[in-house]
Amino acid sequence: MDTGLTTKRILIFLAVAFGIPWVAALAIFLSGMMTTNPTQGGALANYFFILTPWLANIATRLITKEGWGNLMLRPNLKRGWRFYLAAWLLPFLATLVGGAAFYLLFAQSFDPNLGVLQKLVANTPSAAVSPWLVLLSMSLSILIISSPINMVVSMGEEFGWRGYLLPKLVERFAGGTRKAALLTGLIHGVWHWPLILMTASLVPGVTFLTPLVYLVLTCTMSVLLSWVTLRSGSVWPAALGHGAVNAASALPGYLLKGPGIPLVGPDPTGLIGGIGYVLLALVLLFSRKAFAPAKEARLERVEPHPAAI
Repeated sequence: MDTGLTTKRILIFLAVAFGIPWVAALAIFLSGMMTTNPTQGGALANYFFILTPWLANIATRLITKEGWGNLMLRPNLKRGWRFYLAAWLLPFLATLVGGAAFYLLFAQSFDPNLGVLQKLVANTPSAAVSPWLVLLSMSLSILIISSPINMVVSMGEEFGWRGYLLPKLVERFAGGTRKAALLTGLIHGVWHWPLILMTASLVPGVTFLTPLVYLVLTCTMSVLLSWVTLRSGSVWPAALGHGAVNAASALPGYLLKGPGIPLVGPDPTGLIGGIGYVLLALVLLFSRKAFAPAKEARLERVEPHPAAI
């Protein structure tokens, strides 16, 4: 393996993935759009961010004449269906655990009447229904419909991060999958920083610590997304998982009374709201076979460990 070439490809990928959206974000900020119309400016900046990682994958392959092998676009459903299921369901479980932990610690922030949700559906037929039934219906809709739809949007990022950068870091670290998964998440989080800072005025309570705390979510989420990618041999489970994270993240906020505490919760971007992702990441990182090569993992399932004999 040519580590020098691998490093060159990683650096080119990062230059494209960071360069285009960061320059676009700076241009939008300097234009004054974030002052006159912050919602539109944030949406425009987000458009550049979403589209760039997949472009960086393609651009790096063209620049370095890498070719189009191992794009990781084969669904591999027969081999990897369990990882699709994990990517689909585990973000909801992690979000539920984090939200529950937040409301247990900050009981004064829990609203049993779901006032936030009632206000949201006030002018719809759902206003006549129990808000808890509305929440249940919304949760099922997010699980069944929104997550798969979000998968298509999330592929713009995942085709770059988990589809290209992750395998290259695994190569660079000579098979160090855990290190590669965490570093991919760290890079992914830092990449988001201009967008977080630009849209700070739209989210009450955002401080200079918010981008740092955000890294906890992107690193722990990356462990899950890297696991399903490497074990399935496809980037599609990661896109599904990313979509599920985005879809589920708003649910804890519907139980909120008063303002949230962005650095803490109840959303997964907070230190307590994200505790479910931290626990999930720890389970995977300390598992003997979660990040083992696929062949080794298969052998472990059929051969007893010597200590058990």
